[in-house]
Amino acid sequence: MPRPGPTISLLLLLLLAGGAAKHFASAEASDEAPAPRAENLVVGSRDDSQPESMEQFLTAVTKDVDVYWTKVFEDAGLPEPRVSYMWIPAGQTAASACGDESGTFGDSAAAYCPGDDTIYISQRFATDIYDGALDQALPGSSQGYGRTVGDFAVAYIVAHEYGHQVQDELGVMDEYGQQVPLMAFELQADCYAGTWAKSAYDENRLEDGDLEEALDAALAVGDFDASNPGHHGTPEQRQEAWTRGFQTGDASACGEYLT
Repeated sequence: MPRPGPTISLLLLLLLAGGAAKHFASAEASDEAPAPRAENLVVGSRDDSQPESMEQFLTAVTKDVDVYWTKVFEDAGLPEPRVSYMWIPAGQTAASACGDESGTFGDSAAAYCPGDDTIYISQRFATDIYDGALDQALPGSSQGYGRTVGDFAVAYIVAHEYGHQVQDELGVMDEYGQQVPLMAFELQADCYAGTWAKSAYDENRLEDGDLEEALDAALAVGDFDASNPGHHGTPEQRQEAWTRGFQTGDASACGEYLT
């Protein structure tokens, strides 16, 4: 990966992700979050050493997603996409062009920022997804839809955010931003996440339970406020989008969300 490493969106605006990425000055955590032991999802190959901290896990999954999208872009005759990333240590903040009123992201961050072409994910947020601490706190799961727990739930989040980076690379926000609601971009990013998962499945790198974790996570992050311009899609819509990507394994099949 040329610029080492790259990616549920709380802010995002974009769609297809890929390409080489750059580690963007992530601060060291004083005590790193324990790693998901990737006993199900195998990052890289089964012969590779597996991550031992959440920071390492996020980086490894991002690289895995990056390899997939680099190939998709290459096959389409497109330049290799690039993105930066920052895994925010627990209790710390990171300055961002898309941050809150203070210009920062903190412990709840999971976003791609087109303003600085960087994926931000809080290590605490990712750990809380992995161990189920947020299981009843998200819009869908709080209403009994799905759940968030396990390594592939975290991988779903990474792949979704990376999908927004792809949208940025392809210029779809500039083309469609005033024509379709935010929800369309969110569902397309879910669909893209599903196409990456299909590639891992086809390579025999998933085990029983992984797909259920992703499907449950997609339900859990869905929301119900369709009147809100920030509506990301209902639980059913988000799960259906991810499933469409997985079943087709074809990024072009995700284009329907913008039409």
